[in-house]
Amino acid sequence: MFKLTIHSSSRQLHVPAEYGQSVGELLQQHIPAFALPCAGNHTCGKCRVKIKGSVSSLSESEKQLLSEKEITDGVRLACACAITGNATVSLQEEGPSKIIAWYQIPEYERTESGYGFAVDIGTTTVAVQVIDRASGAVLAERLAENAQRGYGADIISRIEACKTAGLDVLSDRIADQLEQMAQECLIETGITQIEESVITGNSTMLHLYEGLDPASLAVVPFAVQSYFGCQSRRTLAGAPVYLPRCIGAYVGADIICAILSADLMHSGTQLLADIGTNGEMALVHDGKLLCCSTAAGPAFEGAGLSSGMPAAAGAIRAVRLEKDASIAYETVQDAPAVGICGSGILDALAVMLETEVMDDSGYLELEDEDAEGWEIDTSGISITQKDIRQIQLAKSAVCGGLLTLLEQEDISADDVSRFVVAGGFGNTMNHASAAKIGLFPAELQHKTAFIGNGALGGAVMLLTNRSLRAQTEQLAQQAEELSLSTCAQFMDYYIDCMAFETF
Repeated sequence: MFKLTIHSSSRQLHVPAEYGQSVGELLQQHIPAFALPCAGNHTCGKCRVKIKGSVSSLSESEKQLLSEKEITDGVRLACACAITGNATVSLQEEGPSKIIAWYQIPEYERTESGYGFAVDIGTTTVAVQVIDRASGAVLAERLAENAQRGYGADIISRIEACKTAGLDVLSDRIADQLEQMAQECLIETGITQIEESVITGNSTMLHLYEGLDPASLAVVPFAVQSYFGCQSRRTLAGAPVYLPRCIGAYVGADIICAILSADLMHSGTQLLADIGTNGEMALVHDGKLLCCSTAAGPAFEGAGLSSGMPAAAGAIRAVRLEKDASIAYETVQDAPAVGICGSGILDALAVMLETEVMDDSGYLELEDEDAEGWEIDTSGISITQKDIRQIQLAKSAVCGGLLTLLEQEDISADDVSRFVVAGGFGNTMNHASAAKIGLFPAELQHKTAFIGNGALGGAVMLLTNRSLRAQTEQLAQQAEELSLSTCAQFMDYYIDCMAFETF
């Protein structure tokens, strides 16, 4: 038996380790917040740590994903490194990211009294707010990265982790996290009694919270264990929990809540996109609700990119081409650049198109053949060919999904009166850059409205007006879910939308 010493910003741990044991697995066991975005498949390169001592030699995946300087400095990928003796690992922590908790909701009647929690379980992040149900006021909130993220960045990774780590492990991980966040809110406010809570999320997140096996969500015919629209088997802060109804396997309660908070059903032809790890979309036309979901992946949130990171201090969040042809950039909190977040990468790609550093196929043309990528001014942060391909796949999935919804109803983007964008990424993106690289049809650019965390806003509405629950349950039952995985039109659009151009 050997000893692994773990250094983080807040503490130092000494843990027992066996020969051949994965450093990534040890960190997951003892540092719950430590993430393996690709679920330990050695593909994303995001689980960078500094290691000294007796560990396995450098793997081929590490040689491809780490720079020469990182290798010289002792940086390793935790998922690809195994214990061979006593060792010390230092975590390269990014600090807190900017998690979106604001939302814009329509005027509505509040019918409830007392206090309650509104919760949004996102695949990447979690938001908990304690609400005065009579006034709708937010009295306290806690925001955090999803404690399940150590088991993968996307829902497919989480479903697979249920088979290896165990369903109960993932279920208890998120339930314990919510309970801790709720208790912190109660301590802050001095509130001693909660009447009820509303917890929303996509279908997989709600299955995991309830302890229902999500395996069937990942295979044809994509059967669900429960559509919810019911009371949870769990409580939060000792009070009952209501779970809004889902539409299907990949269109969950979060999109129903976003539809509610966007007031999508009340006028004209409207389109909604909640762009995050899962790209969920909804179209309302002639009173009909058509929904779909695409596997956008975590690239828009920084995962899988060579210098990608959440919108934390030092993340490049905006890039622009100045009149004198120089490149300017802005970082979160104006801190020195240490990486780039989703909004920054969209801007960077738009600038690369305009300056012809990148062509519309996504091919990166560099004057210096030895350069690893295109550097953003003198920031030290570069965009690599692999980064471009990751965004290319993600943006093609989103734009292809939107175009497929429109074609399904035999309408065009010109017919849409309002394009609502929800989610943390949507809140920060430059819609001109998004349209320029083909993230969504260009005709929607000047019809765009950002509503922030629409899922959380809808949860607040359901918490403060009980009659809205029956409305959303009926809406979810009547909605039509379009399965893009079996849709020929989507596959055609998906290929076409690979190009970096306006659609």
